[in-house]
Amino acid sequence: MQLRLKLFIGSLLIVLHSGCTVLGVGAASAIGGSYYISGEIKASYPVSIYHLYEVSLYTFQEEGIKTISVTNTKIDADILGELDDGESIKIHIYYNKNEEATIGIRIGSIGDEKRSRELLKKMERYI
Repeated sequence: MQLRLKLFIGSLLIVLHSGCTVLGVGAASAIGGSYYISGEIKASYPVSIYHLYEVSLYTFQEEGIKTISVTNTKIDADILGELDDGESIKIHIYYNKNEEATIGIRIGSIGDEKRSRELLKKMERYI
């Protein structure tokens, strides 16, 4: 019985330690650039919302992405699009608490990290 208890406690410590490591790596990547959370890639830049909005529309045009709807206000912007294969794209741009413009990109209903990162990389050429 004591062996089972020791194994359980050891396993619990490993799981808890692993979780902390993952959170630490996630926090470090968020500080340095983009991060992927809840199906959306996010990145912040020291530019205006309007600049990210224009970059997004230009990238859509360059990549042949169909623009479905566009909303742009002083506090945020939303762009909805559709890829050739029918996957939806949602872009949300807003100011974060550091007054940097943050862009969130979600491709598909549950998010496609690889494709979202590729689109962000293409956009970064113009930022």
